[in-house]
Amino acid sequence: MVKLLHICRLFYIFDTQYMVLWLGRISDSIEGGSWMKRRDIFGKWFIIAFLAIGSLWPGGHEVKADSPVHVVSAAGGDLFGVAAWSDGSVTGWGYNKFGQVGDGTGIHQYVPKKIAGLAHVTQVAAAQSTSYAVTAEGEVWAWGEGYSGYVNDDPVLPYQKRELPSKLEGLRDVASISTNGSAGIAVHKDGTATLWHVFYDSDYKKQMKYVSLKGVTGIKEVHIMGSKALLLDQDGKLSSLNIYNDFYGRYRTVNEIKAPEILISEISRVAISWRDIFVLRKDGAVLQLNEKNQKLTAISGLKEISDIQTGYNRLYALKQDGTVWQWNYNSGSKAKPFQIKGLTGISAIWGTTGQTGFALNKKGEFLAWSNGYNAGLASGSGSEYNRSEALITPVQQALSWKVNGEDISFYATSGVVDNQLYVPYTSVFEAMGITITRKEVKANDPKAVPRSYTEWSFTYGSRTVSINKGKPGEVYINGKKSEAPANIISMSNSTLFPLEMICEGLGIDLKWNKATGEIVIQS
Repeated sequence: MVKLLHICRLFYIFDTQYMVLWLGRISDSIEGGSWMKRRDIFGKWFIIAFLAIGSLWPGGHEVKADSPVHVVSAAGGDLFGVAAWSDGSVTGWGYNKFGQVGDGTGIHQYVPKKIAGLAHVTQVAAAQSTSYAVTAEGEVWAWGEGYSGYVNDDPVLPYQKRELPSKLEGLRDVASISTNGSAGIAVHKDGTATLWHVFYDSDYKKQMKYVSLKGVTGIKEVHIMGSKALLLDQDGKLSSLNIYNDFYGRYRTVNEIKAPEILISEISRVAISWRDIFVLRKDGAVLQLNEKNQKLTAISGLKEISDIQTGYNRLYALKQDGTVWQWNYNSGSKAKPFQIKGLTGISAIWGTTGQTGFALNKKGEFLAWSNGYNAGLASGSGSEYNRSEALITPVQQALSWKVNGEDISFYATSGVVDNQLYVPYTSVFEAMGITITRKEVKANDPKAVPRSYTEWSFTYGSRTVSINKGKPGEVYINGKKSEAPANIISMSNSTLFPLEMICEGLGIDLKWNKATGEIVIQS
């Protein structure tokens, strides 16, 4: 149908002029008669109406060509997150000491960055300080602790350069994966499963170990909990499999793997946090499972549930009505599930091993809620904030930069504060032809504390924007005081400047497509 609409649009665009000429010749070749005149007028009006209708033709949603892609999978570890998008790309953000964001650095990123080298990704997984991605071709890619080693002697980033994601060559035809941060289990497209983990040989060289889980078939999803793997099959049966040898302190070999033990049936979803197991029954009820005695305890208030996920000592539940509920189950015996205000019309949720959760609403908006120290870093909101209670924020789109027609990238984080762009001086300014100077200025008031402050000046051609960090801070454009806010912020040990205000003061054109993250600067 869409192709037909496109053909019709091409027909009316290219052939209308010939239709007008054709009808005109017909009317000219037939002599006289008021009816013929009326027919000629009718024919011309018909063409005008045809053109008008054609201009409103939907064209297979062509008008939405610039609409943003939507998230299809999300995950997170401790203060960081990763997401796979409908165009097959992957973004990462947050705490990045081990390279778990995937941008090739050890610099914390407050705004998501698109991860180079990854395409056709259908699922992401993360835990602690590691991240993974599964492609439509069944490949598995890994980065973060244990995978992203240091890149030495980099001229631009000598001490914080990290390796980019690498493909796990021992895994093929993978449908989905699960990880606890130190190991992972891949579910293959034929329903079998493989355990993998990093180990170091006698020469301290990193090696990958792959262990086929014999006797495991028909698997739908898998989770690692301590020394066990929890396996949910296509029929809704949940089984337990011992994968860790406590005596030797290592994961089991192929010959040590025994047959899985069936725990319960009629299950549609499993979620774990450390040693806590939660199951979603096919009737929409949520229960907590005690693995030792296989006792199930129904969780009061959680009914008509369509999905469950976990964070650190918390359970997230998506109700069939599109609301999201949370249970901080280790907060005392009186703690009960509560609805997260502001999360309505939700179609999917994802958990982490930290204090952050992710959600996709029916409008296609990707949201995060997080609390605790550096909650803003974990949420990908572009801002820095700390909260005792969870704050719901949109996850920023990954930003792309084009300056004077050239694509620009930089290592340090950017920021989005009060809906305004902030960038470090080692970012786009040099490409824009802007000169930056810094000096210390003494305060006019001898009693002022501090008695001096930093003033940054941005010069382009004959124009200069100066921002000082006095109390209060001030902005000057060509020496004239401006009413613009003098905001200079610090993120990831970098000083960030208000880019839009600087561009406006210097007469430089900046366009920011907030739906796609594209920023175009023409100096």
